[in-house]
Amino acid sequence: MTRSGTRLAVVSALFLGASRVPAHADVDAALAAFKAGRYLEASAEVQAILDRSPGYAYGHFLLGHCMLKMKLVGEADREFRRALSYDSSRAEYYQGFALALNASGSWPMTVRMTTQGLERSPEPRTRYALLALRGYAWAALRRWNDAVADLEAAQRIEVEPWLLVFLGKARFATGAYAESIPPLRQALSAAPDDPAVLRLITESLLRLAAGERDANRKRVTYSEALDYAQRLASVTPNDLDAVHLIGRAALGAGHLAQAENVFRHVLANDPRQCYALANLGRTYMAVARWGEAEAYLRKAAACAPRLATVYESLGDLYMQVGRPQEAAAAYRRVEEIEPTRAVAAPTTTLPVFAPR
Repeated sequence: MTRSGTRLAVVSALFLGASRVPAHADVDAALAAFKAGRYLEASAEVQAILDRSPGYAYGHFLLGHCMLKMKLVGEADREFRRALSYDSSRAEYYQGFALALNASGSWPMTVRMTTQGLERSPEPRTRYALLALRGYAWAALRRWNDAVADLEAAQRIEVEPWLLVFLGKARFATGAYAESIPPLRQALSAAPDDPAVLRLITESLLRLAAGERDANRKRVTYSEALDYAQRLASVTPNDLDAVHLIGRAALGAGHLAQAENVFRHVLANDPRQCYALANLGRTYMAVARWGEAEAYLRKAAACAPRLATVYESLGDLYMQVGRPQEAAAAYRRVEEIEPTRAVAAPTTTLPVFAPR
């Protein structure tokens, strides 16, 4: 989210430079200083204008952006409010105020101001900036479906890599894993080694594969996740979580020797990786090494006592080896941890654990 917020600030600066400037003497010098990054100088130029013309709305708007650039959020808020008090018709003034609200974490008010700006803006570039900013605010409020709607509308106006990544994240958060992948792939074409994008594509594919009913499509999707996970690990070689993704994908794709080696490598570097313990246990279940599987699943249960999927796996294991009473106890534990969770019948197609 921080990265997206930075991009929203870039959008605001581009929009400020492109907006129609109301005529006023000396404003050109202030704008030139602002565009050159000399925000203190720009603010002094604008303040001189406002000292002579206190009701000059655009001056307060520009001064608000100077304050934002200097991270003086309270002062920025004040100047944008003043701009709107003198002229409430211009969409960019609502956008400026929304940026200040965004910087202070006032998400509901950010939504309100961007909405009011959109009601006053037919111009595409302005609408793009407002939609992107409102989508960001919806995401901060965990209103992911609303975020997706705004980001998709922004994408129809203009396509930028940061927006594609943000849209992929929002779709992922709604559980629309298949829909999250296309914008992420498009963003990856602009930055092939971006670890955040590689990680999110891998996670999307893993979750998509876990819910796939067709065995062939499931294996293909896990194999695709494995390719992305290996790319991620190659650019972040010291990241154990990235390495663990390789193991998860390899397990789902049926590359059990590779999965075992990866999980053992992770545990050698961090014996308290609870998910690696559980997934190593599942790997041994897949090759009917029941004793080793039980040992690692019990270690996982001790490591993460409220991880329901561990007890579900133990229940499946006990059913496979003919210990129904212990299986029933394990399944009861699942229901205690997650009362609404439905325990599926044991299967030979082993699910991969969700990420932390």
